[in-house]
Amino acid sequence: MNLVLYNRIIDTDAEDMCNKLKVDCEGKYLRQIKSKGDNISITCPFHKDGQENKPSCFVYNRTDNPNITFGTYNCFTCDEKGPLYKLVAKVLDCSYEEGKQWLIENFSSKYEDRRLYLDDFKIENKKEYLDESILDKYSYFHPYQFQRGLSEDIIRKFKIGYNADTDSITMPVWNDKGNLVGITERSVKGKKFYIPKNMEKPVYLLNSAHPSNITQVVVCEGQIDALVSWTRGVPAVALLGAGTTDEQIKLLDDSGIRHFILMYDNDLAGQHGAMRLKNGLSKDKMITEIVMPIGKDIASCTPDEFYNILKKNKVLKN
Repeated sequence: MNLVLYNRIIDTDAEDMCNKLKVDCEGKYLRQIKSKGDNISITCPFHKDGQENKPSCFVYNRTDNPNITFGTYNCFTCDEKGPLYKLVAKVLDCSYEEGKQWLIENFSSKYEDRRLYLDDFKIENKKEYLDESILDKYSYFHPYQFQRGLSEDIIRKFKIGYNADTDSITMPVWNDKGNLVGITERSVKGKKFYIPKNMEKPVYLLNSAHPSNITQVVVCEGQIDALVSWTRGVPAVALLGAGTTDEQIKLLDDSGIRHFILMYDNDLAGQHGAMRLKNGLSKDKMITEIVMPIGKDIASCTPDEFYNILKKNKVLKN
């Protein structure tokens, strides 16, 4: 089957992609590229600084063989394996997301408007965290994402996807170090929300707000609320519920962020959560607690309502 990224089909011959990749890295990697029928052999960029004498890494090239997964690679010397964008990221010294964009910009020829899974290709993960290639199977736009007020840029930035099996929006959760710890889901019908069992409860999107030049963030309960805030140009983090934990308070306190804008839900749980955070943060932190309208959260506010609330509380200039 073809490789599908963000609804775009990547179906160019793998040898052509490797040759282009070699040019774009100015020959630093992929010194040798050889056609081997069902696959392409390349000098592996993951060991010996890409300077091995004989190619030991194979990029799979066929789309008509169910036993061969097009758009994946496997090195039989160092055992590195994964989707092609991971190889691109290594060779071009860029992020996985930039690797995907490189493939789309150079080799996307068609738009796929129905749900496609990449495959059941599994990558061995020697760490306790999830390999981000697991997100590939959810790389799909769904109207619900836009109905909730998310922009395409934010959907891509935070890798929001869609799980056709559960008919749910998928939201990857990273810890403050940028390690993927789990994937939460929000049903596109009703209000069913799923958090994996035993998943650590970090501060959602804190890894994107810190380390950076961001000095103030909105703190809210729900992931959708945080994503909508980002869409509207206001960095935000979410606590995955009103129950603020000691670890979350410490993460926020140690983040380097100086100003926290609390936009918890205006109910008893939200009030308790806000109070707990205020009491737990260091005295040198600036805290603005915003009392939200009854029954309203960030995502249910119109953009004008959202901006007016911030202006009224003097955290956004007129």
